[in-house]
Amino acid sequence: MNGETHSISINSVAYNLQEIEDLAWKKMVNGSVKKKNGFRTMYVATVNQLGEATMRTVVNRKVDQLRKTIYFHTDIRSQKIADLRADNRLFMLFYDAKQRVQIVVKAHAILHTDDDLKNNRWKATSAQARLGYMTLDAPNTESELPTLGYDTKFSENKPTETESDFYKGNFVVIECVVYELSFLYLDYLGNRKANFMYENATLANSHWAVP
Repeated sequence: MNGETHSISINSVAYNLQEIEDLAWKKMVNGSVKKKNGFRTMYVATVNQLGEATMRTVVNRKVDQLRKTIYFHTDIRSQKIADLRADNRLFMLFYDAKQRVQIVVKAHAILHTDDDLKNNRWKATSAQARLGYMTLDAPNTESELPTLGYDTKFSENKPTETESDFYKGNFVVIECVVYELSFLYLDYLGNRKANFMYENATLANSHWAVP
């Protein structure tokens, strides 16, 4: 790999290429466990049946640095599921203005619709969070009036576990298997960028790049 003898400075700390890769993953891990962290949310883009890119914001639920995977939750009725079933590539963008760091990830999606991972994540989901999967119609369904989508009784009283379990089938865990990562550090003295490519969760290539 090229450039490992060179380094860049971030907040007065020197990082070589290998350390930048580790830093990128640690930042995403921190986002998955710290609610106020800038990497707690990410933009996810898929390719629809018309070949158009569609983008939305999702919550970074878990990052496994060893397995090079990132997880988020969604509704099985959402358009992104149809997109991923036709083309399982997805593109993810993390950005934190305070840290001045942007991370772009390319990954292949695995849909967990009925397995232990999905069931365990559902059990760990709060009653309030489950409301997002309890809408009577699919996400983005046209409505004549502003609507929450779910039964109005739940706007005043949180659903019980039994009530929310009825909608468990709408809940999906998306496992994103990363095959490429781009790290960009923004600095008024000059931006810095590095790219990393993976094969079977192993770093296969890396290099510095022009920002």
